[in-house]
Order: sequence, then C-alpha cells, then structure tokens
Amino acid sequence: MKYRTVGIFAHIDSGKTTLTERILFEAGKISAVGSIEDGNTESDSLQEEIERGISIRTTFHSIPWKTTFGEFQIQLVDTPGHIDFRNQVTDLLPAMETAIVVLEAGTVVQSQARLVMEELLRAGVPMVFFINKLDRFDEDYLDTLVSLEEILGGAPVSLFQKDAKGKIEYYLKSPSRFPKLVKEELIAWNDDLTISSWNDSSGQTDFSMIGLHSGPKSGKLYPVYGGSAKTGEGVRELLDLVLWTDPKDPPGEMGTAFPLLVLSRRTDEVLGRYAVVYPTEDRRKEEILHFSKIVNPERRGKEAGPAESWVPFLDPETGEPVFDLQKGKLVFLKDHPHLVLLPGSSVALSRAATEGEAKPSDRIPSPFSMVLEPDHSTEKEFWLCRLEELTWEDPGYSLQNKDDTGQLVLFGRGELHLEIGIRRIQERSEKKLNFSSINIAKIELLKKMSHKVALEHRAFEDQKSSGALIAVLEDTADFSKQIAFEVSLPEEVKNSIETSFLEACLHGFYGEEVAGLKFRILSYEMPSGDLQTTLTLLKVAILAGVKELFPSNTYLVGPLTEVDVMVDADHLGVVLSDLSRRNAKVVSTWEAVAGKSHLKANAPAQNLLGFSGALRNMTKGIGISWERTAFTYEFHAVLKE
Repeated sequence: MKYRTVGIFAHIDSGKTTLTERILFEAGKISAVGSIEDGNTESDSLQEEIERGISIRTTFHSIPWKTTFGEFQIQLVDTPGHIDFRNQVTDLLPAMETAIVVLEAGTVVQSQARLVMEELLRAGVPMVFFINKLDRFDEDYLDTLVSLEEILGGAPVSLFQKDAKGKIEYYLKSPSRFPKLVKEELIAWNDDLTISSWNDSSGQTDFSMIGLHSGPKSGKLYPVYGGSAKTGEGVRELLDLVLWTDPKDPPGEMGTAFPLLVLSRRTDEVLGRYAVVYPTEDRRKEEILHFSKIVNPERRGKEAGPAESWVPFLDPETGEPVFDLQKGKLVFLKDHPHLVLLPGSSVALSRAATEGEAKPSDRIPSPFSMVLEPDHSTEKEFWLCRLEELTWEDPGYSLQNKDDTGQLVLFGRGELHLEIGIRRIQERSEKKLNFSSINIAKIELLKKMSHKVALEHRAFEDQKSSGALIAVLEDTADFSKQIAFEVSLPEEVKNSIETSFLEACLHGFYGEEVAGLKFRILSYEMPSGDLQTTLTLLKVAILAGVKELFPSNTYLVGPLTEVDVMVDADHLGVVLSDLSRRNAKVVSTWEAVAGKSHLKANAPAQNLLGFSGALRNMTKGIGISWERTAFTYEFHAVLKE
C-alpha cells in the first residue's frame, strides 16, 4: 500500500471542508455528505466550528483510493483557512507530500490563499489547484487563472474543459481530447522532455503524461482542475490527478535518534494527550521497544515483551498499539513527561530523559492578549488546568500567571483566536471567569536623541552621596535596550547600574515599557564609605535621572496590521471611510476585475479591534489578511499619545 499525505489549503469560505466531506463520501468513509450550515461535517466537530461555520483546527482522515495506476491510502489533512490559525498550517508543511489549493471561481486569488501558496512554494510542496464553485459561477474563472499566474511567476496549466454537451472533461481521463497546445505546456517546463518529444518520431511515448507526473514536484508545473465540491463534480478526478503527480521527498537527516515530525497535538477523553506524527523512516518492533525504554528510564536494563512495555504509538483508525512504523504513515504518539512534542518540529527527549536540552520553541510572541480572573480565588487551579489544556493543544496560545495580582494573561494570534479560546475553555462549566477586552501590546520608543546627563543623589542631610555618574542616553536602531561601560568599574557597581537602568525602562511616560535606547557610562566618581549605601543611592539617582528624560523623548508605538481586501465598487467608498476613521494609511488600490477593486492598507492593530467582522461582511468574505500583524522595529504603528 502506498501512503500519501495530502493537505487541503485555501482562503476562508472557499470550500475546503466541503471538499473534504465530499472526498470522504466518494471514498465510502461516510454514507451521507454533511454540510457546514447543518453543523454535521466530519471535520468541524467543535462547538465553535459548528456555530461559526469555520474550521478552527486541523483534522486528519485516512481514506483508501484505487486508481488505474495503483492503490493508495490518502492521509487527508483539512486545514483552517482563517489567518488567526495559520500556525497550524505552517506546522504541517514539513510533512506535506502534496497540496490541494482550493480557489473560488468568480474572483481573483484571495489573500489567505496567496499567503499559503507562498508558504508552500518556500517549503517545496507540489501543488495541484482546484477551482471550486463552478456550479455557481460556470465559466467565470479566467480572473482566477490570471492572478494565479501573477503569484506563481509562471502560467498554470488548465487541464479541464467542457465538451459539446457542456460536461467537464479532465485531462488525466481523456488526454487525447485536449488540444495539442495543452500537451506542449505539460512538457515545456523541462528541456530534456521537450527534446525527447521532438526526437520521438514514432509518437508512441506520451511525454505529456511524464511531464504531468514529475512537473509539480519540480516546482515548475502547476496543474489546475475545476468543478464543485458541493455537487462532487471533478472530485474523483482531482484525487486521481493528485496521486498521479510525484510527492515531495520526505525530510532528510533530522539529526535525531527517532525521526518523527509532529504535525498537531490533541487531547482526548479516552486517549488523553497525544500528537499526530509523521515518521520519516521505517522503524521495527525492536527499535520501538528500545525507544519506549529510553523514554521510560525505569524500564532501562529490563527485558520486557510488548504487553509489559509502555507502547507510545497508536493506530489513528483503531486506537490499537503500533509495533512498527512505516515511513510516511501517520500515527498517534502518546504524550509523556520525557517527550517534547512541539508542532512543526521533530520529536525530542526532554532533559528528564537525557542530558541534553529539549529544542526550544522559536515562536514569536503575539501582541494580542486578554486578562483573566476567576470569580473565586479557589477556582484558579481549575481555570489554570483548562488554559493549560488549550495552550498544549494549540501552541499559538501562551499563558502568563501573574502571581502578584492572581490574574492570568492569555496571549493569542488575533482577535478571533482569543475569542474562540475563551469560549472553548468555558464550555461545559458553570464556574464564572471574568475577562477583559482584548489588549494590544504597546511600548514607548525613544525618539532620536543623544543626551548627556550627570546623575547624583544625596541623603541623610547631604552627608551621603551616590557619587557622580556621567552618562549619555541615546537611541538605538531597533527595539533593544543596551548598556555600555566606557570606564572600568567594580562588578558590584556595574551590576547595580545595569539593573537600575533596566528597571527605569519598565514604565515610561505613557505607562509602557521603554525600548530603543542605550545607556553609555562615561565616568563615575565613587565615594568612600559603606558600599551598600552607595549602591542604594546610586540606584535612586539612575531611576530618577533616566525617568526624567522620558516625558518629552518617547512616543507610543504598537503593532501594525496589513489589510488586503477585494471590494465591490459600490462599497469601496464606505470601506475607505471606515479605514480612514481608524487612522489607516492606504498603500494602493486598483481595479482588479470588473466591478471589484483590490485594496491594500496599513492600520494600527488596536484601531481594527472589533472591525474585522464588519470588513469581511462589506467585502463579501473575500478577506482581510491579519497575518502581517507584526510588532517589529521595521513594522509598527505610531499611536495617538
């Protein structure tokens, strides 16, 4: 049996979940096709997914599929389309062997689809495109192909056409019925194929099929089918096309003793915590039992049969233990205190199991957060437990426990992400949790300056002094805080100066942390007497002196959001007016297709809170790209002070 891991990617509301549902039906996995409107699809099972009609977490399905060129087991991965859940998409890419990118007929390629295509190109994942909703828009897909070519930097090859009766024909089924030009497009990407076709005087070899087989993997051929996920037209043909094309090669040497890629994490009432993992190499029973002993130090040096050992792997279909792994066949891996299961990374052993360090997460902290406080302090542990389950399953969330106030701070990737997270932890609970509105991270940035200061503090009727400190406060080229000593000082004094400076930066004129500044120590005249008293007075001198400069020399900055939408002509003025009220800066606007304009703008993220849903309604769901909500020195908004 050949296994193929196939991901379905698209902009929100383009029909990914509907396509997944239809594929499951065509493969005989379900007896009836569910609908998003009725809330009975196989993919969207969470209450929030059913109520909102969107996918908020990745789902995995294993289906058998027979073709004329072999039998396959397709491991279908349905991904969320909303940008707030994009980390789930990027985590999967190392294990994706082929991608189905769903595009919506009747419009150009939408913003989230564009983003995921760029990610797939970088990851080298072969792409097959499916123009959906042709039952509604019929032949209205030329604009889709034109914008697709602009993104890919090369012409996509349309491999479907209508016959005289209006029925769609697909290339893989009837290549002889397609124009010669299509065959030429399928080999034009490869010079060797082109030359071989010229030299084949007999014409017995179909080089177009060879080109279609290997072209997508090379990243030089982009086949396009079309149809309707809702009616099922073109779905069976799409799967045949996907399986005909070569998959991406599995990841190379991973540098780990047990090469497994973590795709996603889950919590189940029966299985507990587990991860969906992709084996990049075959592993036999003996090796799995050896791995089990490494993870469980108490089992080391002991002989045990399978029944006596902790077997970490489970079959996704049956839930039964797995004693051998096949390269590319997805399995469940049970969580264990000695394992690090970080989505998008390989499985690692924690410090508890080895002498080495576990691989740290390199995720960028989110600027979006909410402050949570239990109604009763005795319920804090209950909510902590629920929040930890949420953050374990979706590392896009992170949690901070504020011991000084007893509050909890939940960070998320966006407005919708946080709203859904709060709703999920409150499910099936009568306990009350109080939470703030969504907060946006802000800092104070030092303005361009270089200011020389003389700092000294006296106490005890001027009998004691901190000593005279001469320093320069200047801006840096980024958000960093730096300190430099241009004079030799005792280590205790240097430590006191550094900690005092960093403490002074914690709260600026607007109450936010100050960044983008450097403190250069030019000289220090240290008084005689008790060192501890001197250091205490020195701290006061620095705190007061540095903070004195903040009121007129800092400005407030926050994260910036890039808006990328398609707008009907009759709504363009309203959208521009609403964005203007939110201090947005229009980057560009141009007529993309008849009656629609492509609008790009930048706005402070905090000004767009509560506006994303309204904007999506005004643009008929065609999209707002929140992914470029960032908080870096190069990409930030200046806020009203």
